Amino acid sequence: MSMRSPYLLLILALTQIPAAGAAPSEVSSGQATYISGGIGSDEAAEMRSMASRYALEVVSVVNTEPREEYTADFRILIRDKVGKTVVDAMSEGPFFLANLPDGSYQVEAIQDDVRKLQKVLIKKGTHRRLVFVWPQ
Repeated sequence: MSMRSPYLLLILALTQIPAAGAAPSEVSSGQATYISGGIGSDEAAEMRSMASRYALEVVSVVNTEPREEYTADFRILIRDKVGKTVVDAMSEGPFFLANLPDGSYQVEAIQDDVRKLQKVLIKKGTHRRLVFVWPQ
C-alpha cells in the first residue's frame, strides 16, 4: 500500500460530506416529492424563495411572546381522500414543501406527542400554505 492511499481515502470521504449551506435534497415518495429544512436564516430564506415552486408549503412555529418562532423536527403525515398515507416524514426544519397530485389531503403534524390536523385541496398551478402553531 502506498503512502497516498490514506490521503485518497480521506479526500473521498470529505467529498461525501455536504457543504455548509448546501440546499436540502428533494425526496420522492410515490407520486409525491418533498423537501424540508430552513434551519438558520440563510436556509430559511432559501426555503421561502423555493416555496412557490411547490403545491404545498407547511410551516411549523411555536407560539411565543412577543412573536412566533420557527420550530423544527416535527413528523408530517399526508393522507389522500381515502386515507392512504402518501408522505410520512420527519421535517428537518420549520419548512416542509411538497408537490402532490391534484386532490384533497389531510395533513397531520406531530411534535412532542401533540397532534394537529388540517385539510387542504391541491390543484395544479396553485400554492397552498398551512401553518401549524405549537404551544410553548
